Amino acid sequence: MFEDFGNRTCFLSMRELGMRNLLGYLRFLKNTKREVLAAIASGIVYGLSSGFGIPMILKYASGILFSGEKISGIMLSGIVLLPMLIMFIRGLSGFLSSYYFAACGQHIVESLRVMIFKKIQRLHLGFFNNYPPSELISRSINASTIIQTNLVDISSDIITKMMVLIGALGYLTYLCLCQSELFVLLLFLTALPLFIFPIRRVGHRLRQKSGQMQGRTAAIIDNLNHNLSAIKEVRAFGLENQEIIRYRNACHAFSEAFLKVVKYQLIISPIVEILSAAGVGFAMFYAYKRGLKLEIFMPLATALYFSYDAIKRLGDISNKIQMSMAAVDRIEAILNEPEKIVDPENPVYVEKLQGDIQFQNVTFAYTPDCNVLQNINVAINHGQTYALVGSSGSGKSTFVNMILRFYDPDQGNIRIDGIDLREMMKYDLRKNIGYVPQDPALINDTIFNNIIWGKPDASRDEVVQATRKAYAHDFITKMPNDYNTRIGESGNCLSGGQRQRIALARVFLRNCPILIFDEATSALDSESQWAIYNAIKTISRNKTVIMISHRFSMMSIVDEVLVFENGKIAERGSPKSLLLGNTLYRNLYEKQQMEKT
Repeated sequence: MFEDFGNRTCFLSMRELGMRNLLGYLRFLKNTKREVLAAIASGIVYGLSSGFGIPMILKYASGILFSGEKISGIMLSGIVLLPMLIMFIRGLSGFLSSYYFAACGQHIVESLRVMIFKKIQRLHLGFFNNYPPSELISRSINASTIIQTNLVDISSDIITKMMVLIGALGYLTYLCLCQSELFVLLLFLTALPLFIFPIRRVGHRLRQKSGQMQGRTAAIIDNLNHNLSAIKEVRAFGLENQEIIRYRNACHAFSEAFLKVVKYQLIISPIVEILSAAGVGFAMFYAYKRGLKLEIFMPLATALYFSYDAIKRLGDISNKIQMSMAAVDRIEAILNEPEKIVDPENPVYVEKLQGDIQFQNVTFAYTPDCNVLQNINVAINHGQTYALVGSSGSGKSTFVNMILRFYDPDQGNIRIDGIDLREMMKYDLRKNIGYVPQDPALINDTIFNNIIWGKPDASRDEVVQATRKAYAHDFITKMPNDYNTRIGESGNCLSGGQRQRIALARVFLRNCPILIFDEATSALDSESQWAIYNAIKTISRNKTVIMISHRFSMMSIVDEVLVFENGKIAERGSPKSLLLGNTLYRNLYEKQQMEKT
């Protein structure tokens, strides 16, 4: 890049443009060195054949054709073929340069998207409270595409247009030296700053507007995602028109932001063209005054044209850099997010855990000064079944999230079999835990493929055995394609109870020493619920089972109840002993019985 001219900055510096961050993504090209070299070499040939080759051929051809002397047929044929040859070289090298730069750009976006996805897999759950799925999709897909497209164009134009400019300047220098017309060259060079000031001014505004446009894109995705995920509720409450208005407003806001970006993108071109026309006009005036011949003026004007056109394209590069940096800002907000739940440098490797869990003085808060768990001290023994009860917000789900190490305690520690969770690899810990949430995640795939999430290498016999334990085999065999039936997005082809049985089968297939059920039977009818609880009772032998439940009807399979209140374990004991006393558990039980009546 040009940086200094007469102690004044002509082109934006690398730091001002943000190129230092943007070019950092070129590290993804280390495995495509041949394509990179081919793209650069082709770009150099294209630039030199344009900026230097075409004016030189024009000078040579016009000097012969307009000399007034008779020329032979062979020479005339050569003069005719020479422009065709240079244009063939220019066209072929331009094609190869564009193709190889596009291939490199695609490799960059592929690597970038995978890197973002890997980062998302490692981020703590609190991160997703600030970044909804639609926002992450926009940043991962749209922002990375903007970076890819602009980085390809930037890399290509920097090579080709810089070489065009260098070739044209080289020819101007050669021509002026031959004709003793250094004044033209000096005038051209002193005019460069006139092109730079509007580029600088527009570039800063473009980055700001581009960031706003990308944010509007995320808003459109968010509106669409919310509508599709709640399509039944929208129809039930008659909200179709309201949703259309909301989506239309989001699209309109995007259109306004888009047009502002287009305005700043396009404004550079006419500014540079007006200045270029002034330069060419002055060249014509100067040629007339100096009495330059046509064979001198034509290549001079051509070289000036290529020079100004290259400068215009370099101005476009500034715009693309600013748009890309807005995208980089959005992506790096994810990539630079600290990973709070990390594996230890020197982990304690574990295989099969027994399942003795101990909370020691555990305190945790999602936000400062608002503890969700307060000084929890409890031992959960292997081979026992525990129920966590309490009002909503009392800390039950947070308690099991801590066992899964979705969060780390602010104070205290959690141990399994005497090993602090922070001393284990996250994978080693979680492969020992089977988890069934209240709203299980299912993918738009077959029933079989949804179940083998629990054990990817499981055989069909193992899957069938797991579904029998989860009382899911009978309804699966009645489906159109048995275990190969596709269940739709989020399992919307299944009932709520069927979805939960699939999730239970997935955990039964996993066969872990620790089982956690977070309201796992909330969508089941009474008959199915009893069947599932019996299955849990059977499979829970020699396992540690923790169930969050608001229902008291199935406490007969529970060995001990932990009653949560305001982030503390207010009571603990067997269901029978807690019912006999004047306890919080008894009050919750009686309240539920009254609600049933």
